[in-house]
Amino acid sequence: MEFGLSFRRLKTPTRDVRPNGTSDARQRIVIHAGFAKCGSASIRTALLQNFRTLQKHKVFVFDKDLKIARTGADLVGTPIWVLEGARKKSENLTQRLSNEISAVGGRKADHLAILSAENLANPGMVDLFPELDRQFEVCVIFYLRPQIQWIPSAWKQWGLKEGVPLSDFVSQCVEIYRPSFGRTIDAWKNAFPAATVRVRFLISELLNGGNPVQDFFHLLGLPKDDYSFEDEPRNPSLDASILHVLSKNPHLFSGVHDNSLTLALTRALSKKFRSKNIQMLSPEQQAKIEECFRDENLRLLKTYCGEIDVDRIYRAYFMPQEAEARYSSMGDIDLIYRCLGIILESIASNDDQIRAGETKIPAPNSLEAKEE
Repeated sequence: MEFGLSFRRLKTPTRDVRPNGTSDARQRIVIHAGFAKCGSASIRTALLQNFRTLQKHKVFVFDKDLKIARTGADLVGTPIWVLEGARKKSENLTQRLSNEISAVGGRKADHLAILSAENLANPGMVDLFPELDRQFEVCVIFYLRPQIQWIPSAWKQWGLKEGVPLSDFVSQCVEIYRPSFGRTIDAWKNAFPAATVRVRFLISELLNGGNPVQDFFHLLGLPKDDYSFEDEPRNPSLDASILHVLSKNPHLFSGVHDNSLTLALTRALSKKFRSKNIQMLSPEQQAKIEECFRDENLRLLKTYCGEIDVDRIYRAYFMPQEAEARYSSMGDIDLIYRCLGIILESIASNDDQIRAGETKIPAPNSLEAKEE
């Protein structure tokens, strides 16, 4: 099911007419501006894994240094830190992007450039690209998820590493109105009045292909049969009991951006302990979140999701839901014992795998070695 016009129309570049009657086709750029915890890692991984095919289709991607990637290896990493540094210095990045695009494509408009970084949704980031839509044909794409899903996900990524209980994190988000999806989208739309702005909710029935990666490539007008996509999410969730124990040990993290321990646990644990989690929020917490963000969510659904049954979608994905088990109702001892059981089972499982592979010599994997 498709909602609204796709970015396919930009395969025929628009033209600016000069006073003397000549015209120049405008170069095109897609800005994937987030949001954080909304599929950005999966999208960037897909861009890396399909780098050669993207090049054949004249699609260029900015690397971690805000340069057009020449090889797939250049796309390892993300430009979030360069962008954050530019924000602190109030830099103008419009000409920098223009120079990079011209260096690989000249003034031809038969190519497409992509800048993907989840922190572009942060306050002040849009100011880095003054009048970008006057130089390029711009499409800004946002992916976002219902806040009753986003807030627990954000807690797993940041709050627990500071030892903040989930209940306190929920209260903080409601108090400061975080995440402010609508405010950010409006800021980009106002800054780039000539741009196309696409807002995509991480709701499978609203996404082409049912996931953000295939949906993103569809918006670019790229033939899906030419590209390969991973089935598993890039940031799978750990079991609620493990998350609980981690939140009680913030000293295990050097900061909120330290993912080394959680990544190691993801590799070590069985898939059944890093798949879909139990409901993290209580009915009361869900109701508080729904009420706080209700007006914004309804406005975004009605504005950007085309001909859908907004009431049905809202009831199904934004309202408090029934659940057989909830993290919020589990006791401290129960969570600790469950975590201990998972660790013991994982140790035994890993030992069995080691014994089974003692007589086998694994084939070298150059890609994994480079990634390490």
